[in-house]
Amino acid sequence: MSKTFSLILIALISGFIVLGFMDEPELREPGQLVAYRGGGQLIDYQKLGENSCTARSIIQSENAHIENTLESIRDADSAGFDVIHVNIHRSKDNNFVLFHDWTLDCATNGTGEVKASTAGLLAELDAGYGYTFDDGQHFPFRGKGYRISNLTTILDEYPNRTFWLNLKNNDEASFAALYEMLRSGYGGRLSDFVIFSSEKGSNWFRREAPELKAISVESTKECFKDYMLYGWSGIFPDACSNRPLLIPPDKAKYLWGYPGRFAARAQDNESRVYLWTKHTSLRSHKLDIENGIGVVTSDIQGVKKILH
Repeated sequence: MSKTFSLILIALISGFIVLGFMDEPELREPGQLVAYRGGGQLIDYQKLGENSCTARSIIQSENAHIENTLESIRDADSAGFDVIHVNIHRSKDNNFVLFHDWTLDCATNGTGEVKASTAGLLAELDAGYGYTFDDGQHFPFRGKGYRISNLTTILDEYPNRTFWLNLKNNDEASFAALYEMLRSGYGGRLSDFVIFSSEKGSNWFRREAPELKAISVESTKECFKDYMLYGWSGIFPDACSNRPLLIPPDKAKYLWGYPGRFAARAQDNESRVYLWTKHTSLRSHKLDIENGIGVVTSDIQGVKKILH
């Protein structure tokens, strides 16, 4: 490579960077708070990796309720969360219920796969039966009235709330059933929903239900791969547009313009940025939120104490 060519290349790259920063959009809104799994208990992720059971891996804390329950969602709503994230399964009788695990054995007093039971039978189970923070010496949520709720119950109670629906089923019948339920029952608020699914599912929703936002782990990776390649130029990738952008906190430093410029670019392209902290103890994120970065957390008590 000649010296002249190298100088031209450097000049072009420098020009792109200068133009990119000269044309920066302004931040429109602060970051949002998202109740992960509707709120819930903090998790010892090392223990979870050993037993693959959330209910047996909780950490004793001040958080009042368990995940994916009406009680935790009510608590999150009163704490001022902007978005509710829940896990959902299609039941045997074609309803959608709030629950995380594939099977009932770990968290409840039931057995078998969630999809093998009707919504009515699931609603009779004790959803807090198996939760323990000390390897089974105490079960603080057993017999406290926690139930597996129907998704429509939650959506009807919160008609003005944004929901992220993490669909656990990975078959076209479930994709179609969820779309039909939302379209027929909540057609006027489809923009309030984001569907989290597999790549198979997100492709189905983009093709058959384009009015719904749908994302997957794979589409998220594609977005950040593209942004790392040419985000410095000021160009915002199509793969990152019109969707939530979920960032592990330890990866944020690798993103061009993070936090404020990155968040402003995202908002200018109908996207929002969130730190994906999940079931960990919340630290102060006031500066992140001021810079347009949202926080996905189940630590409702942490939000009440630190962010409000």
